[in-house]
Amino acid sequence: MLIPPFCPYKGCRYHTALPITGKWYHIAGSYTTKVRGTVRRFKCTGCGRTFSEQTFRLDYYVKRRISYHQLLTYLCNCGGLRATARILGVSHQAISNRIGRIARQAMAVQAELLACFQLQEPLVTDGFESFVADQYQPNNIHLLTGKRSQFLFSYDYAHLRRKGRMSAHQKAERKRREERYIRPRRTILQSFRQIVDVVEQFALRNIDQSIRLYSDEKREYQVVLKHSEVLQRQVRRGKFTHVTVSSQLPRTVHNPLFAVNYYDRELRKDNADQVRETVRFSRSVNNALERMAMYQLYHNFFKPYRVAHKELKRLTHAEVAGFSKKRIEDALEGIFSRRRFLTHVRLSWSQLLVWMRLVGNLDRFDGGYWQKYVWM
Repeated sequence: MLIPPFCPYKGCRYHTALPITGKWYHIAGSYTTKVRGTVRRFKCTGCGRTFSEQTFRLDYYVKRRISYHQLLTYLCNCGGLRATARILGVSHQAISNRIGRIARQAMAVQAELLACFQLQEPLVTDGFESFVADQYQPNNIHLLTGKRSQFLFSYDYAHLRRKGRMSAHQKAERKRREERYIRPRRTILQSFRQIVDVVEQFALRNIDQSIRLYSDEKREYQVVLKHSEVLQRQVRRGKFTHVTVSSQLPRTVHNPLFAVNYYDRELRKDNADQVRETVRFSRSVNNALERMAMYQLYHNFFKPYRVAHKELKRLTHAEVAGFSKKRIEDALEGIFSRRRFLTHVRLSWSQLLVWMRLVGNLDRFDGGYWQKYVWM
């Protein structure tokens, strides 16, 4: 029997703060569904509005139940959208819908665990290049990982201009598209600024903590870091160091950028929409970023740290990063059943854009379907 934790309507006084004494709701009947059977309804004594048990379940408005854990396993082991739909006997739109639900759960868990986390290792950052829809819309997804744990702390999306050798027709097509773009381009500078925000949060959490950030020699990185007042103040105190590494060095375990190179490889290997030069690629930026959020959850909290190692295969990347097993279990409790609300989590700007599906393709507004309560 589900007990409502708060009033789901954000204008109600019981949405964020419950009364110290007395009951803030009472039972207001029930209804029957083919999927859930009998579902109870409640009425809030604060705003007088009614809601049901389904409001707080991840499967709200769902007409057919799918195992979220099974879905996560399929899609994070190079399962394609339509192939997964065929295996589970549902439509690919249903799979896409569930990916969005898991992605929002994943971002809420990530934000909750990072809220008071004390960094215990150096950080590594770099960009992961891919494309969405076609080769005229390449992108750069910035990654911020732990150097030892390969835990993905954050990611952010930037649009790129198509580069490389092109025919005269391709150059003309690129020019035509750029003249007709209806969405502003998000640059590497803007994207990396969001990564630096996460580093600043670690620095502000403990001003006496020394932070070391590894990256390649990209000029944009140095520009953004130079304009960060928080990190420049830490530089003067000797508490922040930015180490640049040539991107021409062999990408071995001895490379200081190994952690982010490793994550690049895992993305290519485990995500069907990121495999190079195939027919399996993302058609929508918002969908691609939701799959990134889902894979972040899988990689950080479910995937073994080292599969072939007798001891390390029992650990997850999150545990190696310094999160206690108890805290991880508490954060993951009910992740595939109890829905997180936007008003009850503190997301970064990058996460907020993904949650609200506001990034989108350059040449069109997606016009996608937002599930009810996605804004709450």
